[in-house]
Amino acid sequence: MKKPILTTLAALSAALLAPAPPALAQQHAVTQWHAHAQTLVAAFTGRGNAAQAYTMALIQVAVYDAIVAVRNAESKNKRPAKPFLADIVAPTGADLNAAIATAAFRVGYERVNSNQTARSNYRNAYDAYLAGIPAGQAKTDGIAVGEATAQAVLAARSNDNFYNTATYSNPAANPGVWQSVPAATPYATAGANDYAMAFTMPLTASSPDARRIKPPPHLTSGRYRRDFEETKAYGSLTSTTRTPAMTNVVQFWSESGFTLWSRNVRDIVAARGLDEFEAARTLAAFSVATGDAMLACFESKYAHMFWRPWQAIQRADQDGNPRTHPEPAWTPAVRANHPEYPAGHGCYAGSATKVLELLFGDFPVTLTSTGAQVVGWPVVPSANYDSLDEINDDNANARVWGGLHWRTTMERSSRWTARIAKNAVCGEFGLECDKGRFDRDDD
Repeated sequence: MKKPILTTLAALSAALLAPAPPALAQQHAVTQWHAHAQTLVAAFTGRGNAAQAYTMALIQVAVYDAIVAVRNAESKNKRPAKPFLADIVAPTGADLNAAIATAAFRVGYERVNSNQTARSNYRNAYDAYLAGIPAGQAKTDGIAVGEATAQAVLAARSNDNFYNTATYSNPAANPGVWQSVPAATPYATAGANDYAMAFTMPLTASSPDARRIKPPPHLTSGRYRRDFEETKAYGSLTSTTRTPAMTNVVQFWSESGFTLWSRNVRDIVAARGLDEFEAARTLAAFSVATGDAMLACFESKYAHMFWRPWQAIQRADQDGNPRTHPEPAWTPAVRANHPEYPAGHGCYAGSATKVLELLFGDFPVTLTSTGAQVVGWPVVPSANYDSLDEINDDNANARVWGGLHWRTTMERSSRWTARIAKNAVCGEFGLECDKGRFDRDDD
């Protein structure tokens, strides 16, 4: 669990005084650096949605805590804001944009330790951004605040086990047990994505398995059989039951959860015209909630090891359920490379919508997507929702109709990670809600 770290700036300030060409300070630093961070983290070689969501959480925590430090220094007679992780004593007058950029740059650059092209682009963006801030003590102090905050976050998470080298190997191919494939097939992409995330320490729980979801339905249950028949009928690549409108939903939600939600939460922030502090507060709360939810999601995936629909449907004669029947060549419309239960997209959407509700209440929203995993089907660039709950419903339909998941998995995943989100951020970021006792049971 996170522990506040107190850092002073005397040593850093002295070391960082350096001239830079004068220019107008750039505006909207929080959202600009969120976008830069998204580009970097999305290019994190060998890492999937769970690793990306958690990495973005560390970057946004650093940005938020840097802003808190600068804001508190300027508001001596007001109630100070509470940092999430790094309690920094900042000098009065530190340049806010320099602090934001430096905090985001340093954490992202140090944590994303692969894809040198993406890292170089990130550094170039940082250098160009700093060049646009006039030289002087304010700039130097701002850089020092950002650096101190970043170093505190990096130190606090240095033993998070994110870089563990655990090697995945397939268990016995028993009924109900997921199996990875060594090379991509029409049914699945290769490997066991984000297996290392099953062992990574979350920001707001005591252990990786502290919030593990309960087991999936038994193979001989009526619920499993009903889920089986729905996905079998609607989720096949060649389904004649799935309508074009349904396939549009599948395509929309086929974009990476990390890129879809990062872009859309930033758009929500921009549409609300939030200032730097409120924008950072929103993005940090969102990232912590979704980051910890995705860690719990992948820990649970590799704990339960439940098979994907393509495995279940092709081998239904082995599941012990007399009411399910095999279809040996059944192929899903969308492929994946990690266990079925819980659902990654369900985990992301459930935690994302809950933290947005905690921040803003319910509201209508238009989301955008670049998803293109349904081969030969056009991209569906946007979808309109009258409420946040509708997002979870649409997302659940997409993953069932895409042949990736069972209905029960989708419904449980979003409800479960909504509770994780609340448990993670209530009492933090100025959210005055009761996190309550976390309950992993959901129905």
